[in-house]
Amino acid sequence: MALQGLEDKSQVLTVSVFWYFTWKDEIFGWDHYLEYENISRLTVKASDVWVPDLYIVNDIKDMPIRSYGDNKEYVIVKSNGYMTWFPAKELQTSCSVDVTKYPFDTQACSIRMEAWHHDNKSFFLNTIGTGIEISEVHFVENGEWEILNLSSYPYQNTDYANNSSAYSCIGYTLILKRRYAYHLITIMFPFVILMAINLLVSVIPTECGEKLGFCMSQFLTMIVFLNLIAQNMPSSSLTISNLTFLISLQILIRGVTILIVAISIYSQTRKIEDIPSCLVRIMFSPIRYFLQNDSKKCCIQAQDSRNEDFVTWLDINKKINCSLNILLFLNVVATVSIFVFVII
Repeated sequence: MALQGLEDKSQVLTVSVFWYFTWKDEIFGWDHYLEYENISRLTVKASDVWVPDLYIVNDIKDMPIRSYGDNKEYVIVKSNGYMTWFPAKELQTSCSVDVTKYPFDTQACSIRMEAWHHDNKSFFLNTIGTGIEISEVHFVENGEWEILNLSSYPYQNTDYANNSSAYSCIGYTLILKRRYAYHLITIMFPFVILMAINLLVSVIPTECGEKLGFCMSQFLTMIVFLNLIAQNMPSSSLTISNLTFLISLQILIRGVTILIVAISIYSQTRKIEDIPSCLVRIMFSPIRYFLQNDSKKCCIQAQDSRNEDFVTWLDINKKINCSLNILLFLNVVATVSIFVFVII
């Protein structure tokens, strides 16, 4: 009748349903032509006749289908012994949510109905037609989830204590697809804008004191963005959204960007006469260092800052800014590739 929703955080599916049960009671019947004034149909309380004890075994709130306390359930009885029972219930069933492709994910949730007190020697459960359908009169659309497919299948469960008996069961499967328009506007669009804004780091000159502050604000914004996404995701290590990995990658890139910008600002404050230490020259010019015939000479050589064999702070600043531009370009390419080929 209604799809209330599927909670990603708690992994609970909430639906409003009603069943159509019918069976024949061999001892409950009468000849309506000869007696009881041609009454061929009665409506009686479910507590006055036999109804099957059925349970929704993955319901986390109330497993029995039948309500025992209020006596508001009724059974339609016909003179030929056929009984019809229409129980209605709001189900809250557990559903394992796979958020790997969030927000373009599709979920498969099951509802399992079993007979616990009567084995298959007493009666069998079987489906009528497809076994599960959407009520054209009562159904209410859900704004977040779209029902792609409904199916049902009867099966049997063996006794947990021994294998001498089996119990009849029916499983229902709901295939749900997330409506991603809202998530595109509120999550994906801001994420793309933040990634594009981060490219401005290569445009802002290092002499500008706001460059490091701009990088820090981008870093903190991504952390807040990741926390907002984590609030809607289940706290499970079995499945983690690719979008979460993508945002974590952006946080890592912004951390490396802050490091590069900080080194660049430091190199700007050094004088031309200052000679980088041997370790710094090794880090930023490994090829030139290993090409030296005498490595000791590289570290002890005269203090001439204009010697071409030595890397100056100006050279280091140029190299790290070039590395920053390459990093930002590769970040855009990797992010777009992951988004297109993995998430979608």
